[in-house]
Amino acid sequence: MNVEDLRLDADVVSSDGHKLGTLSRFVFHKDTLMLTHIVVDTGIFRREEALWKGGWGMSNDRMLPIGVIDREDSDKIHISMTAEEFRDLSVDFAEEYFTRAPDVKPGWLDASDLARLAMSIPGEPGPYLMQQKTALAPDEVDVPAGAAVWRLRPHQKIGEVERVIYDEATRKITGLVIRRGFLFTKERILPASCIVEVVAGVVRVEVDDAHLDALIEFHAAD
Repeated sequence: MNVEDLRLDADVVSSDGHKLGTLSRFVFHKDTLMLTHIVVDTGIFRREEALWKGGWGMSNDRMLPIGVIDREDSDKIHISMTAEEFRDLSVDFAEEYFTRAPDVKPGWLDASDLARLAMSIPGEPGPYLMQQKTALAPDEVDVPAGAAVWRLRPHQKIGEVERVIYDEATRKITGLVIRRGFLFTKERILPASCIVEVVAGVVRVEVDDAHLDALIEFHAAD
């Protein structure tokens, strides 16, 4: 089994040597644990929409199928696409749009009017709410950089996701590298078999105290 790992926040580089952004999250099938996509944060200065037209605060994430990964090293993820192909073929991870904030009693001053005023977007002709729809399939979930990992019993945070480890041949996740500790942190490998579900970017797991204490320390390959 050829095991690979993807470090979240690693630079993503095109085949013609351009930095495209950083790995912001990975996507996998929630039942089979098979990796399907990676998501690249291109940053606000690489987005096509002008900042004065709503660039600030909008998603800069672009989604790519896992098959575009050419190779990984400790600092970079190299993909088989050129920068131009990335621009033309990657898709927005999140589609964002605005809807008007509700007015509970039109024509009357009430609490909803104060809420609508507080939620107003500067420069827009009225109060709006940002809505978001992701490109995830119904059977897919995503884990962002630094996602919290909580065990169900007891209900306790045990770390944050740093990397995903997967079998290159099957593309199935075999483990998550999680950062544990506060002042003196260590990276530990949490087996994928512990994953129960991923909800709103939070990884929920089942692991008892003995297995938690015995998690193997992760060492990146040179």
